[in-house]
Amino acid sequence: MSETSTKLNQNKFIYTSELTPPKGIDLSQLINKASSLNMIDAFNITDNHNSKMTMAPIGLARKLIENNIEPIYQITCRDRNSIAMQSDLLAAHSLGINNILCMSGESAKYGDHPNAKDVFDINSEELIGAVTKLNNGYDYTDNKLDSKTNFNIGAVVNPGADMLDRELKKFENKINNGATFFQTQAIYDPETLKSITQITKNKNIKIFAGIIPIKSVKMANYLNTKVPGIQVPENIISSMDKTNDPENTCIQISKEIISEIKNMEGIDGIHIMALGWEHLIPKMI
Repeated sequence: MSETSTKLNQNKFIYTSELTPPKGIDLSQLINKASSLNMIDAFNITDNHNSKMTMAPIGLARKLIENNIEPIYQITCRDRNSIAMQSDLLAAHSLGINNILCMSGESAKYGDHPNAKDVFDINSEELIGAVTKLNNGYDYTDNKLDSKTNFNIGAVVNPGADMLDRELKKFENKINNGATFFQTQAIYDPETLKSITQITKNKNIKIFAGIIPIKSVKMANYLNTKVPGIQVPENIISSMDKTNDPENTCIQISKEIISEIKNMEGIDGIHIMALGWEHLIPKMI
């Protein structure tokens, strides 16, 4: 069992964040950054984030473990078929990686290899089911494994989705297929979370509410117009517009949102997507 799983079973409030592997081989800066953020319980290691080619997450995840830092290994369906994903998962488990986050991933056409072919052999819901089978000692087509895995299976959910009924159906499918924890899309109105906590009530499902610290009015407007399911309220945009100290205002806004979320029933942690402002995380929590 991973350290994060142990803390969740003890009903401890968890903080997670993200690290993007380099487009190269030097991991020293990322290891130093993660080491400095000792208030974070685990770090997502992204998988060719935004369809941009980087080092595979398994490399950074293993290096974090060697430095006593807990990783959450993201795996997307975009780049590999079901055989390759299962092979990678077995390798990850053999290296001590126990937390995984199953995602579909964005199309390659939006990244830095726009002519690369998308795979999407299976979707994220099916991937969760495949990992559950690995945990039970079988592969995706029900062939018996020599030994079974013990993954802590995570997934994502967007409680602010425009097509909320469809999103909640996928959310329930992911739960039924074996996901035990979820990280949400960025939330600025904590009331939005109630659409999913109503479903997880009386279930042993852990929810980490996502937050992206707002750096500027330009960023807020971009999130509102370009990122589905995110709605930055006008009062936050107004505060950023009036401030002479964007970093401090960003900290105060984030602290208020996090404080409100922490007091909500059914929320077990916060997932902070700092997007380059990781140095502010200690002041937010």
